[in-house]
Amino acid sequence: MNKNLKITVLTPEFYSYGALLIAGILRDQGYPVKLQKGFKEAINADIVFISLQSTIHLIKYQKELSSVDAFKVVGGPVTLSPALILDCLPVDLVVVGEGESTIYNILQLWEDHPPISGSDFKDIPGVAFKEGDQTIITSKGTANSLQRPLPFIPTDIASENIRGANVYLETHRGCPGNCGFCGVPCLFGREVRSRPLEDILNEVKYLLSKGARKIAISGGTGSLYGSNKFKNVDEEAFVELLREISKLTGPKNLTIPDVRVDLISDPILEAIKNYSNGWVFFGIESGSDRVLRQMKKGITVDQIREAVEMARKHGVKTAGSFIVAYPGEEEEDFQDTMDLADELMLDDYFVSIAEPIPGTDLGDKVSQLPLEDNLLFQDSLKYKRQGLSVAEERALDLMVESYVFRSFPIALSQNLLKDLQNEVKSQGDHIKTVTLLIKNQYQPR
Repeated sequence: MNKNLKITVLTPEFYSYGALLIAGILRDQGYPVKLQKGFKEAINADIVFISLQSTIHLIKYQKELSSVDAFKVVGGPVTLSPALILDCLPVDLVVVGEGESTIYNILQLWEDHPPISGSDFKDIPGVAFKEGDQTIITSKGTANSLQRPLPFIPTDIASENIRGANVYLETHRGCPGNCGFCGVPCLFGREVRSRPLEDILNEVKYLLSKGARKIAISGGTGSLYGSNKFKNVDEEAFVELLREISKLTGPKNLTIPDVRVDLISDPILEAIKNYSNGWVFFGIESGSDRVLRQMKKGITVDQIREAVEMARKHGVKTAGSFIVAYPGEEEEDFQDTMDLADELMLDDYFVSIAEPIPGTDLGDKVSQLPLEDNLLFQDSLKYKRQGLSVAEERALDLMVESYVFRSFPIALSQNLLKDLQNEVKSQGDHIKTVTLLIKNQYQPR
């Protein structure tokens, strides 16, 4: 092992779990690894492993990554489209899919023969690189074991706020669902692989000892922990998971971010009430059965109603995520969504414009959809003065009305309205850029 090899794990905006995990593996192998958030501090390294979470990062950090003088390796959810990464960013190698075993292989090759270019890794499974103008993707890597070293925890982890948590903790990988907008089954597969409970609890103890306080469990759909088959939830495994983590964190500091409406039960909801902060986040997405079918969501509006009613009976607070302007969404579909949101009177709402992740079914649809047929590129008549698109109009209308719909209505002040308009515009600009990028029509300003 070359202990003089300088390695940095870089995460641009927040400490992603993947970055913490990779840095922990490198530390466990004896390498002097540095974990860095953002680009304010100069990077002095031989190898930089870069964790990217969003397609927009492929544009947002081009300049910063160009100034990094090191062998650059990209991993994270964006790797569903390695060719896009290599076209956009000045990097040497992309880790395609799960990265733990691939990292070992990369470092082993480096020890034997320091590489000159990405093509030196042509015999390693699960990577991609440029050879001239062509993107080369090697053979598919195998699914990694979920038994691994403890993650690398930075000293300022307590200052992180990722949807209310200091850190997201992985309990399992994979999802048998088929949602067209989701990258989880594309990245991790459709088989659910759960971590041993003992390993999870040891990790929670370690996180707490390093200053983390608020922990969210993740893996796609929280209640799939311990399950092997879709719609066959292992209630006992999930309840035990929450109960044992809660003993360490306290219920108020444990969050279960996402649960499907068709993967709940009375014992699961009771466990969420007793062992977590008492919130359940449902992926509702649409009030139109037709659009839910377009999304390949696998649920119905009636199931949404039943799940919300079940949660209320257990005293669990409900939040719902909604996606507007999905390809094929008509005005009457959007009105159905507005009506359902009004009817449900949730405790909180999250509204987003459909974002095409490259490599997903939605990404493929949007890449083939002419811009003139994309609601994000059609001018709104209602908000013409504000320069909004039809997609942004729908997002804004649902956001505004959600403050009236919710269980405890909130008065809509001018400041709040302005904030919502800015949020919608920011979302729209972001997704327009991603859309043009995956359609190969993006032109730098």
